[in-house]
Amino acid sequence: SSRRIFAFWMRPVARLPGSCLRWRKCPVPLLTAPLLWRVAGPTAWAAQSRAQVRMAASAQEARSAASAALEAAAAAGYAEGPTTNEADQRSAAALRLEAAAATQDAQAGASLLDSIPACLIDEGTFKYVLMKVSAKSGEERFLVRGTLGAAYHNDVAQPYVREYIAKGLGVSVLGGGRIQHDPQNKAINIYGHSYGFPWVAGAGHAISQEVCLAAFPGYNIQWSNEGY
Repeated sequence: SSRRIFAFWMRPVARLPGSCLRWRKCPVPLLTAPLLWRVAGPTAWAAQSRAQVRMAASAQEARSAASAALEAAAAAGYAEGPTTNEADQRSAAALRLEAAAATQDAQAGASLLDSIPACLIDEGTFKYVLMKVSAKSGEERFLVRGTLGAAYHNDVAQPYVREYIAKGLGVSVLGGGRIQHDPQNKAINIYGHSYGFPWVAGAGHAISQEVCLAAFPGYNIQWSNEGY
């Protein structure tokens, strides 16, 4: 049988943001390679270019949000310390972008909001986040979430953000800090700040206090922006 001569058409393969473009060799008959490039090559290249632009934009948004978070923390007098790092800043910024995108596509009805506990916190001292969930109708509800042992505020927020997105709700992480919860003395102290989630304009511990007061009647609940 006659031997066929092959050339290699370099086909681009999309990768995730921050990675390099990878090329895959696809064998094609040598005589048809020029025609194949003329027909499919430019189309594939254009599609890859558009994908790269979208991925670069998303990555740039995450980097910009992380930089803004670091600058806001520095402006408030908070230095980067053992409870945060650049990777944590990027992860928190990316989570906020993910939540913002999902909020635009919220499909859940307002009745679902009533089934979600307003306050879920552990006992002891731990990091917490203030969140806001919304239904398709625009109805909203504030939530306080605190997890003992969470290294970063992003570790507290991420499971809940993903859960509520999966349920069709819009969700926002408004900020955070720390909570001391002493059930024996019926006392809750809300304080500090979050490096990963600087406060959204108009949000703060005062809202978290109101949520906790409704969830823990009879408790002495105080808040302060001081401490960490």
